[in-house]
Amino acid sequence: MSITQSILDRIKLDSGSGIPPSLGKKLSYAAIVLILVFPFIPFIDNYWIDIGFYFGIYALLGLSLNIVLGEVGLFDLGHTGFYAIGAYTTAILNTHLHIPILILLPVSAIVAGLFAWLVTSPVIHLKGDYLCIVTIGIGEIVRLTMINNPLGLTGGPNGINGIDTPVFFFPIISSRQFYYLIWIIMGLVTFGLLRLQRSRIGRAWNFIREDETAAEALGIDVRRYKLGAFVAGAALAGIAGNIYASKQMSVSPESFTFMESSLLFCIVLLGGLGSIPGTMLGALAITVFPEVFRPFAKYRLMFFGLALLFMMIFRPAGILPRKRDSLETLMKAISGKRKRLKKQAPEVSTAENPAHPSARHDKKAQKTGNVLLSVRDAHLSFGGVMAVAGIDVEVERGKITALIGPNGAGKTTLFNLITGIYKPQKGSIMLNGEEISGQIPHRIVQKGIARTFQNIRIFPTLTCLENVLCGQHCHGRAGYVASIFHLPYQQEEERAMFDYAKHCLERVGLGDSLDLLASSLPYGKRRYLEIARALAVKPDLIVLDEPSSGLNDAETDKLADLLSDLVSDGYSILLIEHDMHLVDKVSDHVIVMQSGKKIAEGEMCVVRENPKVIEAYLGTDED
Repeated sequence: MSITQSILDRIKLDSGSGIPPSLGKKLSYAAIVLILVFPFIPFIDNYWIDIGFYFGIYALLGLSLNIVLGEVGLFDLGHTGFYAIGAYTTAILNTHLHIPILILLPVSAIVAGLFAWLVTSPVIHLKGDYLCIVTIGIGEIVRLTMINNPLGLTGGPNGINGIDTPVFFFPIISSRQFYYLIWIIMGLVTFGLLRLQRSRIGRAWNFIREDETAAEALGIDVRRYKLGAFVAGAALAGIAGNIYASKQMSVSPESFTFMESSLLFCIVLLGGLGSIPGTMLGALAITVFPEVFRPFAKYRLMFFGLALLFMMIFRPAGILPRKRDSLETLMKAISGKRKRLKKQAPEVSTAENPAHPSARHDKKAQKTGNVLLSVRDAHLSFGGVMAVAGIDVEVERGKITALIGPNGAGKTTLFNLITGIYKPQKGSIMLNGEEISGQIPHRIVQKGIARTFQNIRIFPTLTCLENVLCGQHCHGRAGYVASIFHLPYQQEEERAMFDYAKHCLERVGLGDSLDLLASSLPYGKRRYLEIARALAVKPDLIVLDEPSSGLNDAETDKLADLLSDLVSDGYSILLIEHDMHLVDKVSDHVIVMQSGKKIAEGEMCVVRENPKVIEAYLGTDED
């Protein structure tokens, strides 16, 4: 396991903690009032106002890194490089072309974001320590480029001087004016980030952080959202660079060292991953601590190191970890109306609901017949081991097809071929008459396949409702602008997602667990949570990988009843299972695999008498 993944796992152990919502709201109001009146407190001079300004700069930089590290879980130790791009963009364009500073504010954000997209696109597939090392390299390349003074633009080691101050109807010159400038921008950024957190974009980031494989297998375009996080974080860092350059009226490479990236990293870890108020608290500690203990400044790094050490031991989720929102909070954030939560969605009959599988069954059956999924001559090998060797499988609509066989027969590998995690080396996989072999997982989900995993892959630090909303993601279309400004179609989309997610949880008997963290559920209910998440995709085919694994007899019987009910609702199910009692009870058709090949198929009563099946499970006597 990588070092970075170990840190993330350690942090997740305590991620459910947090202060009560009512107290948190009061503290937030108190903090806003304190920020507003701080420059007017009698004993506060320009020196401390400047400290308040740099607190705002580091808070903005911390929030920009929090998108990448806290929301998506990508370790970035070169974030100062994007900060430098914003500062130098402002300095170069202002001193050479005399473009006003405030006009350069969005320009700096755009340039930093484009740079982030350019340098991270080729490496975004990297994980853990590898991506961390690459980002360190990116930050150092930016710094060294500024030192080398390309085309005479960056001023080399001396940097660029003579940068103008911002003008917004009046020149922004004094410490107090810069203080309010940075905190006005902080307010706008915080407003936008809070709304992104409570949107399908913020949830997609969190799904990727929790389990990238499960997120993609349920319809999340992982590459797109990772890149989006890097670009958004870099854009905010570029804004911070613009304001910093105009305040200092000069920039130089020594302001953008690896140590600055490390401090930003400390801000996010100390405050709490994904926590906006926590990140601000971490920035406060980083900026005020050295001033209060200035006589011990040379020991600053040692103190920071000890603080991180104790935090990881005693409070790994940070000083103020993010507390997951309840359904009521989320609904109020969308509409601002408490009564919306109490209003029940109207009942829609199966025939009137186009999203329900039964309503789509007849139309698609007319085009492709009764065969929903068809696998023809599929091959996949790993080195010299043939995991799937020319297998043919058909899954009929409205039925449960069970895939059985001894361990190592290739069942899960076949599932991974069907769901796009692996690409077949040969053969064809068709869903509703459309070729899907070789397509990436989130595209296959959009075609109508949802799955669960042999080893449960829920998102433990998210609520049950948020887990199920992952399945709804592929049915949304609201982007960054719609999510930030709560455009009407985005609000309706979110309400529809919440309503259907609630329905799916109720369908599997978890209607009373909406706001519980998934990690708090017992093992059996976690299996049902995975099924509810798959139902939220509104699939044509549900692919279940050993759903009864770890369940007792009573829970298995309930699972059998649930699967039968789902088929009655119009769903089709492809099932891997080792519990022959469950297979016998629910399956309409059974396929037996051994060594990557199909050795028998038919009804369970016929298959269990097949000599090849008996030999596969029990072996044969030696002569």
